[in-house]
Amino acid sequence: MKNYFTWLKDEIKSLNTTGAVMLAFMTGAQLMFYLLNEITTLSTVTLLATLLGSACTVYMMIGRPINGLLGLISAAGFIYVNWKAGHYASVLDQLVFVALIDIPLIVTWKTWGHRIENGVKRLSLEGWAMTVSLMVPAWLITFIIYNNLGDLNPLWDSLTLVIGAFASIYVFLGYGDSYTLWLMADVVNIALWFTALSAGYSASSLPMLLTMAFYLMTALYGRFVSVWSK
Repeated sequence: MKNYFTWLKDEIKSLNTTGAVMLAFMTGAQLMFYLLNEITTLSTVTLLATLLGSACTVYMMIGRPINGLLGLISAAGFIYVNWKAGHYASVLDQLVFVALIDIPLIVTWKTWGHRIENGVKRLSLEGWAMTVSLMVPAWLITFIIYNNLGDLNPLWDSLTLVIGAFASIYVFLGYGDSYTLWLMADVVNIALWFTALSAGYSASSLPMLLTMAFYLMTALYGRFVSVWSK
């Protein structure tokens, strides 16, 4: 564990200028939301989860696999936030993320990043066709299930789960195409939290909406600029 934390410290120091500017913006904005509103357990958990989650995505977009422990902590926070918001499908989405990304990164922290040294794998056209053909019925099934379970936003929430689960699977398998799915997931998450903000059923909707927009920016960077895109 001592070696792991030493490695984690070195990874954190690897932040580039772009990532530092993005994280500084997010920290300021989230602190503003936190301090200008009533401070509660939910708002505190939301603050910690959004800041840690944003940090993890920034490091992932520049090819530094620090998610692991930090991602696990932020995922725990997002599970709480989504549960309080009635987004039960997103709770499962976070659990899938933990199982396929965070825990493997903790266990294989010495070798996880080696998968991209010689270039990441790519889906063929047939692979994408199969992916879409599996996602569509999966979305319909999860929508029906979570609608019956009383999810407050089953349409967008179930789609978040399906896209996020497939993205996590492709990260686990070492496919760079996962960033295309993260882009889709981020757009859907923006729709999810925008409708939550419009309906007013979650006190976390505004900071979560900003976080999802931030995730979209990091996914765009990861898809077209970072080591993953190359």
